[in-house]
Amino acid sequence: MIKQDYLIRMILEIITLIANALLNKQKIRPQHWVEYDCLTRQILEVPSDQLKDLSPEEIIDKYEGDTNRMGKIELAAMTLLKISEELGDDHLLLKSRLKQNGIELLKFVQMQGDTFSIQRMSIISMLEKGN
Repeated sequence: MIKQDYLIRMILEIITLIANALLNKQKIRPQHWVEYDCLTRQILEVPSDQLKDLSPEEIIDKYEGDTNRMGKIELAAMTLLKISEELGDDHLLLKSRLKQNGIELLKFVQMQGDTFSIQRMSIISMLEKGN
């Protein structure tokens, strides 16, 4: 139970950090990103560089039956969005694909999850408008 609560808190902390960075158009300091990327890799059980190669369906299926399924899917979505945000204009196709995959996963969590999030809706809305 304690491990489960800790995991949920860590997922929420990372999601909040990335959400605030996205909403405020801020960059995450490299040393913080390395720390959160390591935690994300442990929680999602897949490195970020491999995560970006998975389709939304593969990510959703990966966590089927997991007690923290929606949290992990949302964390994967936010990680994809942050990676997309950090890519330069020389990677426009990858940047666009990661952004679309992240939005699709956030919409899945918003519609299929048992929690409603105004922050999640704000991010979806902002990204769909292209701001």
